[in-house]
Amino acid sequence: MKLLFLLTTVVFLSVESSSAVEDMPEPPFGDTVGTVFDIIRKDDPSSFVCMRYQGRADRQIWDKRIDGEPFYRTFNFSAYFTDGTEISLLINPEFGSAEKAKAEAQHYTKALGQLPTSLREGIKRFSVHKGDQSSHAGTGQIVIYAETATQRESYLHLEETIFHEAVHASWDVEHSLSKEWIAAQKADGHFLTRYGQRSPDKEDLAETALFAYGVLHYPGRIFPVDTRDILASVPNRIAYIRQLLPPEQPIFRAVDKLEPNCL
Repeated sequence: MKLLFLLTTVVFLSVESSSAVEDMPEPPFGDTVGTVFDIIRKDDPSSFVCMRYQGRADRQIWDKRIDGEPFYRTFNFSAYFTDGTEISLLINPEFGSAEKAKAEAQHYTKALGQLPTSLREGIKRFSVHKGDQSSHAGTGQIVIYAETATQRESYLHLEETIFHEAVHASWDVEHSLSKEWIAAQKADGHFLTRYGQRSPDKEDLAETALFAYGVLHYPGRIFPVDTRDILASVPNRIAYIRQLLPPEQPIFRAVDKLEPNCL
């Protein structure tokens, strides 16, 4: 009976949110991927320290190319960061060798190190396939497709893509359907992106969080007119995210001692 109540509550919230957004103003942006803002830059500080090869093992990973979750005998690496966080990188065996898999894994470690600690600490696995499918994430894990990542990097959006997926991996379960976040959505009466508006219960948090991060931590990287639109459109959600990523605090957590054990 309790499970039925929870499911009914979630369905009710989704239906209520879907009907409410129809009357809201047109969002100023299509999606975070399509904007011209370089919110997280390649030369920004990264907390990445080093990476260690852990051998091969069978791992089950969702793969959009086959719409399934098969087992792959992946090349496995552990990435270590200055704030004491650690992420397992699983590279599809289709990359051919441990050396090539390592090169592919290294493609993402700096960007992972640029995430705030509060986002990175929720990521346990970061998996990479070949292909040009869109990236996706579930609780504790992110899946990236190499050709898509290369394309995103070509227009300076790989870091932003990883940030977006990190929100799904680390924050969605606790925040995306919380009563406080839903109340902030209703109070704002507006969405920043059409993508977030189409799926307010699944994508609005990740879409809004990246803009909020830029406004709060890197003022000036978003054009002034767009900054005004962001602050005017979603002030309550900006305030919510400000509590998760206070601009007066360092984005990387300090630790007394770090032993990454990279050999």
